[in-house]
This record gives sequence, structure tokens and C-alpha cells, in this order.
Amino acid sequence: MSTSTTQDASSAPGHSDPVESAVHPNVVLASHAHFMELVSLRDPIVGDSHGSVLAVVTFPKASNSARACDGRPWQEVQIRMSYEKLIGLGSKKIEAMFSPRAQARFRRRLGFEQQLPAGIQYVVDFTPPSEGPELADLTAALWLPSLVKIWFLAGQYIPDPIMAAPPIPFLRRPLADRAVGAMLVLGHDDVCKRSSCYIDVSEWQPKHGLHGIVDENPGLGHAHIPSWRRVEDYCPVRHRVAIIRVLKAINGDILLLNSAVRMWTVAQVAISLDVPQVVRDPVTQWLIAPPNTKFIEICPEKAFQLAYVLNVPSVLIAAFRILVNELAIDYASSDPWPRRPALTWIQRRRDDYGDYPSDPVEYASRAFAERMNGQLKMLQESEDVFSRLPYPIPEWEKLQYYGSVITSFGPSPLLESYTNLTAALLFVFRSWVERALHIENFPSEYCDVIAAQRKHYIPDAECTPLEDLYKRLNPAQKVLTPFFWDQLMRHQPHASFVTRIYAGHQLRTYAQNFNMRFMEVISDSQSFQSAVDANHPGVADSHLFHRKIDLTHPALADTVSSLSDVKNLKFNLDRFYNELKNSLQALCLRILYRDRDNDSGIPFFLSDHLLLSLDESELNYLPIWADGLDDGSGGVFQDAIPEAEMGPSEPGPGYHTGYTVGVQTGAATETEADYGTIRDNVSTTAPSDLGMAALELQSAPGEGDADGESATVGRSVAVQRSITTTGGATETSSYGGATPSESFATDDGMYADARYAQPAAHQPQGQAIEQYMDEVEAGDGASSSLGGAGGEGIDLDLDSDEEMDWGSDGSSTLDGFEEVDADEAR
Repeated sequence: MSTSTTQDASSAPGHSDPVESAVHPNVVLASHAHFMELVSLRDPIVGDSHGSVLAVVTFPKASNSARACDGRPWQEVQIRMSYEKLIGLGSKKIEAMFSPRAQARFRRRLGFEQQLPAGIQYVVDFTPPSEGPELADLTAALWLPSLVKIWFLAGQYIPDPIMAAPPIPFLRRPLADRAVGAMLVLGHDDVCKRSSCYIDVSEWQPKHGLHGIVDENPGLGHAHIPSWRRVEDYCPVRHRVAIIRVLKAINGDILLLNSAVRMWTVAQVAISLDVPQVVRDPVTQWLIAPPNTKFIEICPEKAFQLAYVLNVPSVLIAAFRILVNELAIDYASSDPWPRRPALTWIQRRRDDYGDYPSDPVEYASRAFAERMNGQLKMLQESEDVFSRLPYPIPEWEKLQYYGSVITSFGPSPLLESYTNLTAALLFVFRSWVERALHIENFPSEYCDVIAAQRKHYIPDAECTPLEDLYKRLNPAQKVLTPFFWDQLMRHQPHASFVTRIYAGHQLRTYAQNFNMRFMEVISDSQSFQSAVDANHPGVADSHLFHRKIDLTHPALADTVSSLSDVKNLKFNLDRFYNELKNSLQALCLRILYRDRDNDSGIPFFLSDHLLLSLDESELNYLPIWADGLDDGSGGVFQDAIPEAEMGPSEPGPGYHTGYTVGVQTGAATETEADYGTIRDNVSTTAPSDLGMAALELQSAPGEGDADGESATVGRSVAVQRSITTTGGATETSSYGGATPSESFATDDGMYADARYAQPAAHQPQGQAIEQYMDEVEAGDGASSSLGGAGGEGIDLDLDSDEEMDWGSDGSSTLDGFEEVDADEAR
């Protein structure tokens, strides 16, 4: 055992002057836990002593030489489990293992055809297949990502101390300069090629001199990655041991994840067995334990993929923010790639995050790019940009109010000075924005911090300086980085602001000229009257200018007490500068730090080059189970459905969604007698295809007011059986009846309500009414006047019990339904 090694970085107070000491207790504890877990995996019969299921995992015969870190080969493992617990997991795959056919196959394969062990009713072989398409799928899922294979370096690499204590106060982050603890990442593979695991724990400790969590480093070659640490992409032994770990976790045993390789393999095994809930908590704890959260930042694709399948909202949101910002910059490129580039703009090597029917990252990236470039367009082009910033700018509001009064009097020297001043203010502000887009030199402290962050995952020989990378971006891309907003937030010196040249003059000159003109007309309004255009309509009002100034207007009420208050009455350029500076700073802070860590609860250590300020419009592309995103709509891609206030319009997917205001005829609102006018408001599209034309629409007896007028308050339509009234007796009939006057009866004046509700063109109720009217007119042969002279309407009694002639052959639109067999229809 090494007795003179560096102290474990997880508790070391600093790394600039490391102290050589004995092995840290945390390292000893991590090593001890690793070997104890190996011992627990080898028990021949473990688990629930009362369980009725014997779970078996066998190893390939060719793996006899594959030994664990304790030097012993892996052999068949049997675990006793509870049938109720296994079935209670809800896994279709595990449930299928208990089918009679599967049980017979397992008994035959494992040698239990004659007799099962005492107390055992089921035997289940969890050994993965040795060939076939299922093995190919499992191999693909368990294939280790490149970063997972080398993540043990995170437990050995000691970051620059500037990571935790940069010169920028608000960037201070505890643990950012620490190596990840040995208990999380320094465990060995299940097939160990190291001969000294028992006696040497030096490989469980941080090491000075490493150049990041990278596979290749020209200065060191591969010396920083020992050969025994180079694990296979897929290992059948590791696959089986992970199955054993998942089965023991189902039994309630502790699941130790002390390496990225083990974390990834166990997670994929649980997913393949359809029991992700068994490993969700341990995997989440592994991912969010700082500073191991750097895994999410260096490989957000795989973190996103795991979190999506395991339903881990915090990790999902954190990885999503990173992926969206990086991809949005690609979309905003002047020369877009046909596919995602292998490297991000900051040179992080990308990985694959899986295929999704509606790719949330792609959709959100486009939305994010559009939103942020909308902000840039507002800053660069909007004429009312000062009114659209987060905080109000009272001096600008006062100036705008003055402008509205001045403009009403027409052209004048004062109007010219006002126009020049507002144009100069906009020009100077836009030049401020333009300079923020073209940073010549980044602040040195900022560059040092980001360089230390990038060193984690970019080899020194491949690392391009940040300034050079940023200069390659166009304005649409720069607005998607924090550097633009950080520069915009930095205060432009007051002297530089007020002396900025516009059209040959300084900004303060325009402000002075406006104030001079303004005070002249306030003190001598008569001279102003003679100076304005005499033909302008405003002059004809003969109002003096000072009388147009309303001191109670919101733009003046809080600052100006009277027209003699010269100091506050004037436009104050210095006050405008301070108000603009504060409002612009609020906008930048909102964009830079909007819910950066709060919504996911995961700290970011390596992402100061990213703009992570996604809002709800982008986060809504995530699954609705993500924290705080379930709005009850059932899915973010679903349009809102309007309220169906009037209920169903007829059998089928037809609904009334509102009311139509009754047509006014003279001084009175039309009633049921004015049916001809109503008909003009009904949709004139094709007749209903549901056979509604032959139905008689009638109101229930006794509905309406005492004077016979129908109620106009909407109610849900009640679809009842057909009713035929004959001499006071009420008969019911079905579709197959011979009575030609099928009825569509409603309660409480519902037919009148339906008539007043204007349906959309696609809604069949209106189509049915129109067809009904056409057929009634044709059947009766009666002439009618549609709103003719004298206000005469159609002479039609809607409540008549008289049967109608539906056609020359006596048939109705329901022909064809009479002979349908009831059982066949069902």
C-alpha cells in the first residue's frame, strides 16, 4: 500500500500547494466498500428466505478466466426472490417469464425438470441470450459511451483552484476545484486485469499532473490511462453481474454505483428488464452528487438519454438546457450544417442523445434562437425600445409625452429639436448595442475561468482560444452566448455616452437645444403660436402651448409640480442615462441568470460559456412529467380546445362552442316568428351527412315564457328518442318505425337556443337546420317571403303535429337504416 500519496481532493483544503500524506480515510472506505460488495454478490443462495422464486444468472464457459478484483472467477449465482414483489414491478418482460411455456423452458435448461428446491415454486433464468436479435439490441444498449469509459479520471483530475474562487465574486462555486470522490467514480470493472488490487490503493486517489478528463494527450500519450483501466465496450461478464445487482436491488439490498461504467451498465439492464424504477434513485444520486455533476455538462447527451428513460426531471432539465443552447448556435449559423457538427462552437465533442418522434432539443433550439434574436432585433431596430425594457425610464416617458403635445401643433423649431433629440438617443443606444456585439478583448479574469473549465474536456493541443472562437460567430449567434449580454450590461461611461456624435453633434447638444426651445415656448407661448405652421389643424384650436401640458399626466405627476418647476420640467439627460443603465442591466441579468440552477437544483461548474436562460416556451417541449411543466393540457403539442358551452350539436363529434347574438329587427330582438331572418345567419355549406335532414325539430311542451317567446339562454342539448304526438297521446318510435315524422325533441327551449347559436361552417347542426328548411319549403309547396316588405316572415308552425310530405316517393333521408339488424349494428 502506498504510504506517501496525495491527500484525497474531496477533503483537501487547497491544491496549489498539495500536502503529501498517508492515504486519506475516504479512499480506504471507498476501496473497502468495493471489495465487500463483491463478496455479497457471490452468495450461492441469497435474498428473501421466504421467496418462492429462484432467479438464476449463469456465466459463459469461456469466461472462467475472467476474474473480479478479488482474484476469483465469476460463477453461477442463484437468488431467492418474492413472486409478489417481482409481479408488483409491473414489468411485462418479467411477467412473461412466469408463463407456463417459459417456466417449462427454464426448468429444462437449468436441470429442474424433476424437482424444484424446497419452498420454490418458480424458477427464472435471467441470463441474457447468447445470440440472436435480442442480444444485438442488448449489446447496443450496453455499449459504453467513450466518456463513460474514461470517467474514472474525474476522480483523479484536480482542477485549477480558480474554478472555485475566481476573481468574479458571483461565480464562486464550492467543490468546483475538487476531484470527484473515490466512492463515486474510482471503482474497478467487474473483469479486473490488475494484479495488485488487494495491496495498492494509489489508483483510488487524485493525481497532480493530469491534463483533464481526456483520452488522448500528446504530452503524455496514454500513460495517464493504465492498460487495466481500458475496459471493453461490451462485456458479457459485466452484463451478467449488472443483472445480479439489479435483482439484489429488487430484494432491497443497497446498490453500490462506484464507477461510471457500473452506473451506465446497471441503468441499461434495468431499462431492458422494464424496471427502471429500481435504479432511478441510485442513478440520480450518482449524477447529481457535486462535483460529479460535471458528467452532465461534459456529456449532456448521455445524461439526457438516461434521464429521459428513467424519468429524472432535474437531470433532464439540466442536460436539456445545455443541448438546446449549443444547437441553437448551430441553427443561427450563416452557413448551417446539414447535421449537427461533431464539435460544438466551444469545441466540446458531441455524442448521440437518441431518436425521438418529436425531437424536443431540435424544436426548443429553434424556438430559443428565434426568441433571443427577437430580443436583439428589439434592441437594434425598435423605435420604442426604451419603453420595452424591464424597468420604466421616466425621463423617456416624459419626453414622449412632450412629443405628443408638440406634434399636435404641427411643424415648428421645437418639433425639430424634439425629433433630433429622440433620433440621437436611439442612435447612441444602438451604437452601445453594436459595440457589445463586437468584443475586441474579453476580461482576463473571465477568460481564465472559462479556460479552466474547458481544460476538463479539451486536450491542450486542440484547444483554440476563446476570443478566436467567438470572433467566428455572427451577431445572431453571439446573442445566444452570455458574452454579449455580459458586455451589454457593463456600464458605458457617462462621459462617452453624452458626448457620442450623431449627425455632427454630441448627444448632450441635442438635449440642451431641446430644453432651450422647450423653455422658450413654456415662458412665451404666444411666440410659439406665431412660429408654428398656421395651416396646421392644431393651431385652429387657439390653445396656448402651456395649457396643453397636463401636470397630472402619469409621465409628469411624480416629478413635476408646476410649470415653474424648471429643473424637473426639462429633459434631464443625466437622469435618463442612469435610468437606462439600470433598466438595461435588469434585462441582461434576467437573461443571464434566469432560473440558471433553481429549476433543476443542479449546480453548473463548466458552463459559463453557455446561455442557459430557457423560458417556459422552450421548456414546454420536454415531457409533461418534468417538474413544473404539467399544465394539464396532456401534451405541449396539443392546441387548446375551446369550451363547448352549448353542448353537442348532434350525435357525433359536433359541438357548439359559443353563442350568437340575436339579430335586431327594428327596436325589438327577433323571436321565433322571425325565422326567415335567422335563416340568413345559418351556415350555407353542404347538408349534414348524418341523416339529420329528415328529423322534425320541436320544442318540448310548455317551454318558453308566458307570452310564448322562446328562452335564449344556452343549455346542453339532450338527445332523446324520437317522439310522435297524436291527438294528445305521446308515442315513441325507433329508427326502424314507419312513422314519417321522426322527432328530435329537447328540453327547456333548447331548439330556440340552438337557432340563436351561430355554428361554424364545419358544424353539422347548422347544416341540418338549413336542409330542414329547404325540404320543408319544397314539401309544403308554400310560398314564403324572406324578410320582405312589411316584415312578413315564413308562415311555418314549428310546433305543428301535422305530418309532412318528405318527397314524391314518401321516403326520408333515413332510408337504409330501417332494415339494419340490431345485432349486426351492435
